Amino acid sequence: MTSSWHRKFDEAGQANDYDEYDHEYDDKYDHDEYEYDDHEPEPRNRAGRVIIAIALTIAAVLVIGGIAWLILGKRQQGPPADPDSPPPAQVRLAAAGRSYLAIADPSDEQLDAEEDAYADDERNNLAAAKAELRAQVATERQFDTELATIKFPAAVEDTAQALIRANEARFRVTLRQARSTTLAALRSLDTARKADDAAVETQALLIRKQLHLPPVPAS
Repeated sequence: MTSSWHRKFDEAGQANDYDEYDHEYDDKYDHDEYEYDDHEPEPRNRAGRVIIAIALTIAAVLVIGGIAWLILGKRQQGPPADPDSPPPAQVRLAAAGRSYLAIADPSDEQLDAEEDAYADDERNNLAAAKAELRAQVATERQFDTELATIKFPAAVEDTAQALIRANEARFRVTLRQARSTTLAALRSLDTARKADDAAVETQALLIRKQLHLPPVPAS
């Protein structure tokens, strides 16, 4: 009886010891698990914050780059084209026409005045008539020099070169007249010079037509 009671007591004591050990083990395990759970997510949270920061930085860079591209693109493109504006070819042709008038009108006026003076002197003043012929040559040469500097479209350029050649042929005859020693010899070349005048006028009318300019006013 006594032995049985002691055995039960010992078994109960061992059971209590086991329970205390299990309780301590469970407490230790729960504590370790708590510590592990409390510290383990921190690297993942830090990595998440880093990824978000990088994503925000990239997004900001893309937004700034897009705004800069739009601003620079508009500056490079310039203002939008006017649908009513003439095409570039017409603009260049109009500019060439203005340049032609800038040299042709003063030259024509000067030649008219020199021709009128020659007509007055070719009958009775050889020296004055020869001086007026040389003045015409100087005016024609200046016109040719200035005409050669204008940038014409290809078709108009051909006419401009033909006008220069016709003008050179005319003032070669004019120079021969200016070397005359008598009024009769001088007047004998009037017909040849007038023929060359007509050739010059033909090319002048053509180039004015190509440039959409009015014809030379009648003198």
